[in-house]
Amino acid sequence: MKRSFVFCVAILGWFVAKPTEAKIIHVPADSSAIQAGINGAVDGDTVLVARGQYYERIDLLGKGILVASDFVFDHDSATIDSTVIDADTSVLGVSDTGSVVVFVSAEDSSCSIIGFTIQNGIGTVVQDDGRYGGGIYCAHSRPTIKGNVIKHNCASHSGGGVCCDIGSRPVITGNTIRGNDGGSDGGISCLFFSSPTICGNRVVNNSAASAGGGIGCATWASPTIMGNAVTDNSAFLGGGICCMNYSSPTIVGNIVASNSATGYGGGISLHGNSLPAIRSNTIFANSAAQGGGIYCDHSSPTINSNIIASSRNGKGIFCEYESYPVIHYNNVCNNADGNFHGCPAGVGDTTWGGNFGGTPCDSSYNIMRVPHFADSTDFQLLCNSPCVDAGDPSICIAADSGGCRIDMGAREYLYILGDANSDGSITPKGAVTVGDLVFVVDYLFRWGPDPCPCRAADTNCDGEVNVADIVCLINYLFRGGGLPC
Repeated sequence: MKRSFVFCVAILGWFVAKPTEAKIIHVPADSSAIQAGINGAVDGDTVLVARGQYYERIDLLGKGILVASDFVFDHDSATIDSTVIDADTSVLGVSDTGSVVVFVSAEDSSCSIIGFTIQNGIGTVVQDDGRYGGGIYCAHSRPTIKGNVIKHNCASHSGGGVCCDIGSRPVITGNTIRGNDGGSDGGISCLFFSSPTICGNRVVNNSAASAGGGIGCATWASPTIMGNAVTDNSAFLGGGICCMNYSSPTIVGNIVASNSATGYGGGISLHGNSLPAIRSNTIFANSAAQGGGIYCDHSSPTINSNIIASSRNGKGIFCEYESYPVIHYNNVCNNADGNFHGCPAGVGDTTWGGNFGGTPCDSSYNIMRVPHFADSTDFQLLCNSPCVDAGDPSICIAADSGGCRIDMGAREYLYILGDANSDGSITPKGAVTVGDLVFVVDYLFRWGPDPCPCRAADTNCDGEVNVADIVCLINYLFRGGGLPC
């Protein structure tokens, strides 16, 4: 009897311990509504939504599930456009639909929403303090928000498109966030100790009545804002990006272009003891009454290796009211009302000397030269741009990016060190051939054409193209030597 009891307990334990198979809940085949599918899901499940217009708003309920359209299989943007979660009050027949999607139950990184159009939300009421997160509201959570179009939402307080609130750490990547409106932070809002990763999104044509037309961060928020296109947004403060109240974002590798502020900071506006790191961005053709590129008020940013150019109104960098920025290795040029105001002593005085490429610079290695873009959309540099290899040499560049050091701006110009004639010919030694050796000899001694970029022929990376580079090439091609970079 005792052995039988032990055997039964063991069998029961096996059934309890056996993992439940993850399942796919199809909407509308298995469940008529997305929320009903979420209600029936458990951790590890997928709620897979067919193309259609779904008039509802959804709560992920703290579950580690994937809610996705067929975009996860077909990678077709048309699937995103035709799989719509719509909180239109006139269709739903209620006056208060809140945010379209909410993550408010400590969702973690196993929770994701992918491949939808999310529209017509009006935000979540938070402590009678107005509405937050018209499209998506996230609090105390860290989900993944990927590959969606978040459009035509509004929030009376913060985050017309998306609001990251109260310690949230979502990953927001590969989305298009457009045509949203907020009291502040029209596109994306980062508030109260939140630290989202905002990477590879298009944040376009959003607006805010006060601050942060595209992206806003305030009150000890510390987001990572990397590799986004923040364009054609508008606000009073910070048409593109606004940082306030002890926020400390990392702003790296973004295109911040054609944004406007009726007040301060067309591209980026900094206030209230914010401490951002602003590095390797292209900040172009923005407009403001003060600070067309960057405006700085009671803040101490690090502004490093950026292109800040062609502001349509306002100076390139405008600093006042106890601001102590560190400004080095930038190209600040052709801004409507001048390039610098209130910046540290010596910034902008290019009589100081020349940089690594011989371009006149100030003592902080800032230059003021036309950047020479290949286009006005992606802002890729041309090979003869003075921004190539002119960024901060302490910043590492990717091993496959070539060159002697990082460029200024968001787009690294890719070339192969030693491929002086830029023909890309491949040999057992790679793209560097005898033709490159001949090219450098012709350039130095026979009035041959210039290498483009010039640094491609600077094979010993000493900042000059001379006989030493010929010796370096000979050693590399014929004597087993290496290129130093």
